[in-house]
Amino acid sequence: MGKLELTNFFAAAALLASISTSAMAQSEALQMIVTGDVALESTSGKAVNLGLAEAEKAAFNNAWIVIKRHPDVGLKVRNLTLEQNGAVVQGLKQRCAPPTMITYVVDKKLKRLSARYRIDCNLPDVLVEVDGVIRASAPAQNLGSRPKIAAFFIVKEIETTTSFDPNIDRSARAAARAGVSQSDKSSATYQSDTRSRSAVREGYGETAGSVTDTYSSRDQEKGKVSASSTSSSQVSATEEATFKAQGRTVVRAADIKYRSASPEAINSNLTDVFKNASVRIFHYADISGDCPGPNPDTVAKEYGSKAEDLSSPIRTGIQKALANCQFKYMLLGDATVDTGQLDSVTGTPKVSVVLRTKIWSIGDGFPEVLATVERTASASNPDLGIARSAAMFQATQRVGEEVLSRLTAEGVR
Repeated sequence: MGKLELTNFFAAAALLASISTSAMAQSEALQMIVTGDVALESTSGKAVNLGLAEAEKAAFNNAWIVIKRHPDVGLKVRNLTLEQNGAVVQGLKQRCAPPTMITYVVDKKLKRLSARYRIDCNLPDVLVEVDGVIRASAPAQNLGSRPKIAAFFIVKEIETTTSFDPNIDRSARAAARAGVSQSDKSSATYQSDTRSRSAVREGYGETAGSVTDTYSSRDQEKGKVSASSTSSSQVSATEEATFKAQGRTVVRAADIKYRSASPEAINSNLTDVFKNASVRIFHYADISGDCPGPNPDTVAKEYGSKAEDLSSPIRTGIQKALANCQFKYMLLGDATVDTGQLDSVTGTPKVSVVLRTKIWSIGDGFPEVLATVERTASASNPDLGIARSAAMFQATQRVGEEVLSRLTAEGVR
């Protein structure tokens, strides 16, 4: 197989991976068909077996090239070194399913072997392996050199949800009928010649001799011919089309009202995640006295009760306050908590959390969004408080882990 075919396999593998993806990364499967192309010392059976082993390694390298195109992976690994990429490939051999060889071809003239493999991986396992390689390469730091980051989160808890249906009625009518009729008529008459003929013969005789006298007459009328022909054809067609349908289009809409809630659960969980990664995190509410800016309690109360994001003046004011306190990075986000659900199986209270944040670089006076992270979580329990705490913990853990990976990918150590 040539280079052109190898490229086609990559494209096919990327297509398979994109088709098999789901909305949640927690259950996302990656299925790839990739090629391993290697040189052979000879075309003997032993050399071919050794070549297949090397082709499998090459296939894993090509699979990693395909996986890096996934949006959840690409931003993390764009700054990996050659050694780190090799470490990830070695880890994938343990975390992904054993490859399945589809076919292989040996070019005896060029002494090359090309084999096709199917490799199945699970996206969460890939992300765990990538995070492990990235963190293992981060240098050890003392307290003074540890990176620090500021965070400010607003929690919006759904108070009421009013659903209504703005209906759209549509109607139409249709019927269809078609008819064709045709008739033909033809007639003809013919009269031939009329002829008449007469003949008279008269004769007498004497004893002494014989005398014969013959007379003939023939009369003929002129022939008469009469003919007539009539033909008529009629064709008529009628067509009528009508359509009749009745139905209703229902668009479900909702009017949601929020109430402000405490971000303490997010703050404490993020602190644990970042502390384990040797990153210092400071919450804006705790340092606002030393870094004068918009009042965090006022902002949280105002924007915690409505769906809008922070206004530009407030967001800029927070960024400037933190930049003046020598912060280079900050997290600015919000959580939407829904406590009005019931588990479809057990019927117990269910809480869902949508947590999102933007990672800002604010050190040079020109704020820049480095990444946007959003994760969801849900939990059910007869005790609504326990369900809320569990859902908040899961969402915060997922967001914190992803933020750390994005910061490491940006070179923050």
